[in-house]
Amino acid sequence: MKRFGQLALFALCVAFSVSALYNVVSDNADVERRAALVACGEDGAAGAPEPRRASEGCRAQMTRLERTPFGQTFEFTTAKRVVDVRCERALVFAGEYSCKLR
Repeated sequence: MKRFGQLALFALCVAFSVSALYNVVSDNADVERRAALVACGEDGAAGAPEPRRASEGCRAQMTRLERTPFGQTFEFTTAKRVVDVRCERALVFAGEYSCKLR
């Protein structure tokens, strides 16, 4: 029984490590796009300015990116201001990303 507990703990640690590594090194193009939309105010987030479409001149330029196993933080420079956007998964290591202004 002790051996089973050790193997279960080892498997749990390996699964945690693989999930954390995947969150940090996987392709994040979709998350960047979502964050840029939030920076432009297209999601209607609280505190966001009136919605602007990219065709109306909102060009969010990413100036900083921080990726951790628990989420991603972006800094965007728009024509009028600098905004921080935080994107996190619905669950700790799984689910869709949702982004909001910080």
